[in-house]
Amino acid sequence: MIKNITKLSFAEYGRIAQKPYHAIPKEKDYKAITKMITSFDLHSFYIDHTHDTIMDIEGGTALLYVYIPGHDSVTFFLDKCVMLAPNVFYKVTPVYSGCKINITYNFKATRKQTKNTRLDFSPDMKSIFKIDKIYTLFYQEFDASFTYKGEKHDFWELTYVDQGELLTRIDDKPYTLQQGDFIFYAPNQYHTQKNNASSPISFLTITFDLDSPKEDIFKHQVFSCSQELREILEQIVHEKNEYGLYSADLIICYLKEFIITFMRSLTKKNTLKQLHSSMQVNTNNTLVNKALAYIYGHINEKITIDMLAQEVSISPSYLSRIFKHVMGVTIVDYMTHYRLEKSKAYIKSTELSLTQIAEILGFGSIHYFSKQFKKHYDISPLIYSKSIKK
Repeated sequence: MIKNITKLSFAEYGRIAQKPYHAIPKEKDYKAITKMITSFDLHSFYIDHTHDTIMDIEGGTALLYVYIPGHDSVTFFLDKCVMLAPNVFYKVTPVYSGCKINITYNFKATRKQTKNTRLDFSPDMKSIFKIDKIYTLFYQEFDASFTYKGEKHDFWELTYVDQGELLTRIDDKPYTLQQGDFIFYAPNQYHTQKNNASSPISFLTITFDLDSPKEDIFKHQVFSCSQELREILEQIVHEKNEYGLYSADLIICYLKEFIITFMRSLTKKNTLKQLHSSMQVNTNNTLVNKALAYIYGHINEKITIDMLAQEVSISPSYLSRIFKHVMGVTIVDYMTHYRLEKSKAYIKSTELSLTQIAEILGFGSIHYFSKQFKKHYDISPLIYSKSIKK
């Protein structure tokens, strides 16, 4: 958890100072240096056993890690000048590529760097997140008339929409899931489902026992599945279809990985809300949405990052960075996945040949299309087409 620096929260480690030149002790042996920090290494800490150390952020965004032996480490958002007390281990890391820090210290003191020393922040390591049993795991495809009247049960349920649009009600409150969305049904929540479009729908359902201290963050929300999370779900389905030695254990591990990765992404998003103004976030989202609109409108063409950057009037490197931050995946990977997902929809709902689909979606050749399709789904588009049109 990242804390804000306040007089109370920081009291154990030092105090807040107005500015370095106001806080500097009246000693000639103190000097101020300004340094750029680009390292994310958390195992190399500084400490001054006898004197205060003054620190102020001058550029970028940074986190300040502090540690007192025998206690847990604490992470602060470094947004103001602080004076660290003696015997406090500290480390500054940038949130992104780098940050600029002003440090004032006694250069004749015993300040030292504990290089290559792994500080023990977690003396006990035990699981606090448990999934003991998966009750059901199935991937289903339905036509436009699909309707499920509803149920409730004393275990958790996860539904991920692979194709189409799903309307679900939880205790009579409606939620709409688009392609790539997922939702959790908590124990004893009555829920219904129905196809919300005129095209076929397919979705993955997993029911399971869950013991987690943060279960409430799953409830009453529709979530968008990142590329990383989709790949974990694909591993689950693949393992279920192959089903070999210890498959059940491995599937449970994959499901834990999915939920933990998802929870971490929520934590990261909440942290970034603390670190950035709403204006910056909205600007990035707007730029990414413009790039997405261009991709959707020109999916049958060869699209380069330079073309997209020119379309939204920013540099290619900056577009790549904010796109990965907002979407959780690179531009190239997103376009490839989008084309492949569209190809599955065309195969299911049209009579177009695979060559025509490859051309429509800008793959360049049927050979490249088939290669990418098999790489992502472990099945060729021809076999996939035959399997759903039997």
